[in-house]
Amino acid sequence: MSFRAFISVDLARIQEVEGLIASLKTADPTLKVVDPGQIHITLKFLGETPESKVPAIVEAMNGAAQGIEPFTVSLKGAGAFPSKNRIRVIWVGMNDTLPMGTIATRLDESLAEQGFERERRPFAPHLTVARAKVESSNPTVRQIIDNSNLKDFGTVFVDRIRLKKSVLTRCGPQYSTVEEIMLR
Repeated sequence: MSFRAFISVDLARIQEVEGLIASLKTADPTLKVVDPGQIHITLKFLGETPESKVPAIVEAMNGAAQGIEPFTVSLKGAGAFPSKNRIRVIWVGMNDTLPMGTIATRLDESLAEQGFERERRPFAPHLTVARAKVESSNPTVRQIIDNSNLKDFGTVFVDRIRLKKSVLTRCGPQYSTVEEIMLR
């Protein structure tokens, strides 16, 4: 058996981020907004993963977390990929991400040895808050992004990483935790 997997930092619900999500949904009901209860930062996407590889993944997670103490990340600003004029993904940015970047790099290196594909792009931590089904340039959405460009969305405490199972449904992805590694 296999399952669709990724390794992430899960975040508690953040009122300011939920407000942004609600504004985006009101501005453009065709946007696929993220369920605020499922907001996370993907450290490593694994794709279809045989259950037999879980022990090796957990070992890689332990190694990646080695020597990283719990830390705080500041959520600041919003933007869009590939750009505000051609919106596919709307995100919230973050500062103070060096420990997260270290974990992501270690995971990528260690899991490549297990046969998982290396990341093609450098780690760019962000919170995805909405996706457009087709590239969009909705002026109201652009204005919301502009108004949130420098907004402080608060801070989050990171004390663990999780191996997650993702099941795609008609109502969106459903995530469950397979394993959890505490930072120490």
